[in-house]
Amino acid sequence: MTCRRSDIVDVAHSGVYHCISRCVRRESLLSLPRRRAWLLSRLGVLTHAAAIDVIAFSAMENHLHLLLRTHPEVVARWSDREVALRKSLLLGSKTKNRKKKTKSKSEVLIETPVDTPREAAARLEMQISMILSSPERVRRARADLSSLGFFHKLLKEPCARMWNREDEVVGGFWGPRFKSPKVLDQRAIETVAGYIELNEVYACAARSLQSSGWSSGSLQWSRLCEAILHACKTAIHANLDPREQLLQLRWEPAFPCNMGSLEGAGESESEVQAHPQTRAQPVTESLENIAQPSLLAHMHRVDQTGRRQRPDKSGHITKSEPRAVNAAIARGFAIFSRDTPFVRRALERVAKWWETTSESLTAEMGGMSLDEVAWNSLRKGHGSCYGSAASVALEVARRGQRWMVPVWSSA
Repeated sequence: MTCRRSDIVDVAHSGVYHCISRCVRRESLLSLPRRRAWLLSRLGVLTHAAAIDVIAFSAMENHLHLLLRTHPEVVARWSDREVALRKSLLLGSKTKNRKKKTKSKSEVLIETPVDTPREAAARLEMQISMILSSPERVRRARADLSSLGFFHKLLKEPCARMWNREDEVVGGFWGPRFKSPKVLDQRAIETVAGYIELNEVYACAARSLQSSGWSSGSLQWSRLCEAILHACKTAIHANLDPREQLLQLRWEPAFPCNMGSLEGAGESESEVQAHPQTRAQPVTESLENIAQPSLLAHMHRVDQTGRRQRPDKSGHITKSEPRAVNAAIARGFAIFSRDTPFVRRALERVAKWWETTSESLTAEMGGMSLDEVAWNSLRKGHGSCYGSAASVALEVARRGQRWMVPVWSSA
């Protein structure tokens, strides 16, 4: 039986949700790389104004996984003008994607003229004033900034219109409503994030975590590579231990939302698209519980899980593929030549230290593995939350139900 989204989503409190969207009839409508690249770029644009973190993602050929965290408490602290500005930016990014229209299937696309910066600023100010003129519009805008439904509407509707015109078809591009089971505790967050990041590996679309180009696993691995290089270079000049710096590196969302004020920021939506590195900016307030694990530990755990063969999937990380953290260290050796012996010496210390540390981390990995979680989810085929027995009991009480069957529980 389908569960109402209003029962799953707590609109008044921050929550983490595993959102799954599928293409109509599960066709491979996202097989073109530029379409998946558009979706990832779009996520960076939306998180710039919305109060939602994209913790992990995976864009497959016929479906999309997103692990999202909402922040309604943060929106409640923003001023009315800040709320109106962010809602106007989101609506502006939606209308911008409708610049091209066609007369018929055979005719050439007609482009509308692009507004000048002054015209765009005037239209933005008009939209802000319109929202501020009505308390009900302000209330609705405040709710929309942390709404899963509004976030998905701005993500999926523009591309559906654009790609339907491109394919010269009409009708739905995406399938039924997206699923959004709630993730109740920290362990479940790490488990679901790892499962999402291994989707390409299990589908034989990638050979390793670092080669999963359409998932947050590759993005987090690139971030780890940069951190290793930075730690080894600063260790020389600042007389710091690179190992301590790497242990302090936290696991952060792939696309963190912008908690600061946008008033007077002066950055347009097009500039956000042109600089996708804004998605990797460190955020502290938005990671109260999510950023507790070390990035090293997270990458190692997901990599180790991907090396176990699942009975329901054909793909896994083979023994010939280097481990994710080892590959990041090896990349540092490849970048630095023999002219930088001090940096290479620091890398050698990190490599030797990681050999011992990885063994202890592997020994500490216990409990139900990610492949067991995915297999149980496939076998059950129902449930609206993930979490421990205690977390599930609290969620049952919040919903006012007598009992509830989770997708997966660590009990």
